[in-house]
Amino acid sequence: FQISDLPDVFTRFRNLLERNQVLPRVICAPPKYSAPFFIDKEALIASTALQTALLSAVWNADERSAFLWKEASDEVALDELTPSAGSKGGHAYLDFYFSTDRPSHYKSTRNGLIGMAFSSKWSPWLAVGALSAAELIASLRAYEQRRGSNDGTYWLWFELLWRDYFRWLHLRYGRQLYRATGLQSAGLGTTLRHNTQAFQLWTQGQTGCDLVDAGMKELLISGYLSNRMRQVVASYLIYELHCDWRAGAAWFESQLLDFDIYANQGNWLYIAGFGTDPRGGRQFNIAKQRAEHDPQGQYRERWLKREH
Repeated sequence: FQISDLPDVFTRFRNLLERNQVLPRVICAPPKYSAPFFIDKEALIASTALQTALLSAVWNADERSAFLWKEASDEVALDELTPSAGSKGGHAYLDFYFSTDRPSHYKSTRNGLIGMAFSSKWSPWLAVGALSAAELIASLRAYEQRRGSNDGTYWLWFELLWRDYFRWLHLRYGRQLYRATGLQSAGLGTTLRHNTQAFQLWTQGQTGCDLVDAGMKELLISGYLSNRMRQVVASYLIYELHCDWRAGAAWFESQLLDFDIYANQGNWLYIAGFGTDPRGGRQFNIAKQRAEHDPQGQYRERWLKREH
């Protein structure tokens, strides 16, 4: 379809692709040779200064994080607890992930809050282009050939389709996605209410709501947050603290090590009800989320027991 005909509801988009058996692109072989390129003196000085600044920065990983990683090196150890950054590390982790049975259980475990195993953890490499969606799909299809397909493997495909859909939305709507009320017709010129003090407390994990505070501390300390908790804390900011959703989106942008502009903006619009969701927003019942996803309080204790 033409971009102007992009379905305004994700389910229609997914059904259209699956009904017409649209396949992902075939993986391209890496180039054997790339032409040299010229860097002028000023750019070289700037890039050298940036490199020096980055190398002097120290990342202090917190052992409680649901995504622990280490710096890339020539020797990539296949270690599920501390995967390596960069392309080599990403491909090593990809091979490890599909050597386990985690893809088959993905749908039932994806809303977990603690540890590496509950979700795929592909997002940090996808965000910087160290892994491509096409590579992931190729590995997923190979896994299904070996071990069979089920709801778990389908749901990995499902989530990658969401990722694509958010990109198509940007291509179709562009800056409209950044208005106060997004794609809603009344968005132009609208000013949303915003509580600056409440927002600051939210960013520091000091709202007084234990589940939300645990999530916000994890984000602040580790740069990572599970998909379930991203939705929970976003809903709380919008519907309980009555803050502008765009401030929340900007805070995520400043904190997430797997930040992706398309997915971040698309998901905040989705929760706020200003995107393409026909149900008009997603307000989460915090008590229900607490009972379903942290019934024993292990996650809350993990992040609230000791302060940094």
